[in-house]
Amino acid sequence: MSTAVPAAASGKVDSYAWKVLGIVMLGTMMAALDQSIVNVSLPAIMADYGSSLDDIEWVVTGYMLAFATLMPLTAWFRDRIGHRNLYLISLVVFTVGSVLCGMAVNLPTLVFARVIQAFGGGAITPTGMAMISEEFPPHERARALGYWGMGVIAGPAFGPTLGGWLTSAFGWRSIFLVNLPVGILGVLLGMKVLKVDKPHGQSHKLFDLWGFVFLSLFLIPFLLGLSKGEHEGWTSAYTITCAILSVIGLVGFLLVESLIPYRIMDLGLFKYPVFSACMGVTAVRSVALYGGTFLLPLYLQQLRGLDEIDSGVVMLWGSLLLGAVMPLASKLMDRFGPKVVTIAGLLGVALFMFMLRNIDENTSTWDVVLPTLVRGVGIGLMFTPVTAVALNSVPKASAGMASSMLNLIQQVCGSVGIAVLATVLSHRAKFHLSAYGASISSASPAFRESFGRLSGHAHELGFTHSQSARIASTYIGRAVGTAAQSAAFGDCFLFGTVVVLLGISAAFLLPNRVTKLTQEEQLAAME
Repeated sequence: MSTAVPAAASGKVDSYAWKVLGIVMLGTMMAALDQSIVNVSLPAIMADYGSSLDDIEWVVTGYMLAFATLMPLTAWFRDRIGHRNLYLISLVVFTVGSVLCGMAVNLPTLVFARVIQAFGGGAITPTGMAMISEEFPPHERARALGYWGMGVIAGPAFGPTLGGWLTSAFGWRSIFLVNLPVGILGVLLGMKVLKVDKPHGQSHKLFDLWGFVFLSLFLIPFLLGLSKGEHEGWTSAYTITCAILSVIGLVGFLLVESLIPYRIMDLGLFKYPVFSACMGVTAVRSVALYGGTFLLPLYLQQLRGLDEIDSGVVMLWGSLLLGAVMPLASKLMDRFGPKVVTIAGLLGVALFMFMLRNIDENTSTWDVVLPTLVRGVGIGLMFTPVTAVALNSVPKASAGMASSMLNLIQQVCGSVGIAVLATVLSHRAKFHLSAYGASISSASPAFRESFGRLSGHAHELGFTHSQSARIASTYIGRAVGTAAQSAAFGDCFLFGTVVVLLGISAAFLLPNRVTKLTQEEQLAAME
């Protein structure tokens, strides 16, 4: 088997680079789809195993923790075994984990299988991004990443709808077993097409064990605290313990990484201002992407009464437009520059949030779909420029490390966004419920008029006076609760608008044109 000579080295793009892109897209699409397809099937899994809600959450939480823990290791694995071997092994592990999930006999077995699945899925995306960076020269990299991003977006676009259909037609196990033929196809194509990587200069670099331990000590309690904080209470012993362990892990990680030469994560990349700016924009984009994916289904199902499939269909159109915009973003970036395109994307996402500030149970479907279309355009404009500029701003040898860091910050900030918005939603719902309840007095004319009308209707239907009074009180209470929940959703979207607008400051640090480091800069960076 021949040894790969990346097309990026010569500045030309041959057919091999596009074959690599196709294979990488296949694996990325499968891994991205799995992250959203499972959520729809959780009620069916819970009913099958007779599990509680707290227990079933570990199907998602276990995957998230393993996924985030594995991501920082991808750069070290690439140095040891090369991109080709790492990508193929990741596909095999993910596929085997999927089969084990489909065959799980009880909940602990399923959670264990999900962890195995995550160990494969956690390496697929950053490895695929680094492979594209190596195979495509800087002037073509944005276009390639735009096409690759369509695979990333396949998860939120088709996951809820596909997961609901598979679960209702074939049972929840089918959402995992469907990965088997796709995984086998990806492995066979990869073995046939992908060439062996050139030997890497850092292939014998020692493993940063203490860096990995402290990073895991930071990530695992941090993500656990975020995912369980609203349920356990932000001031509970559980959450405080997670916070203390996270701080210890972060401080220990920073100390270790500043003292040893063989780092698991190269924090020196932050000395490149453009890369740091890209990380900031990625953080804001993740809050918008994951936060919107969290809030909208919740609104559609809780206030509008839609099921998982119907709510997935409502969100589908924006996700499809997002995927369509991604390849176009590279052309817009060539014409207007990454700064202008990224700022336009951020403004689009902020507009999406702002348009939903007044939603309630009576908001029409079109008034929900239209903002999601704006969101699709906004995130589609951001994804390609930010990723391409970030990978072009660091030495070529650090592309794998940069892609790992970008994916890690996306995962962590996505979790932060969901946790913060869930907290804002809960607190504002309580605030509005208290405010509306205090404003309603049984002596007020409006209350007496509504109560009399409702109890009168109930009495006309044959209920007694006492039953009619209870029905009227219950109806008014539910109406107040719905109004409070609607106002809380509006507050969340308004809060998200402010967060996204603040992120524009980082976008102003992006260059006006796509640039790459000179050979002298790369050599200086590696010293």
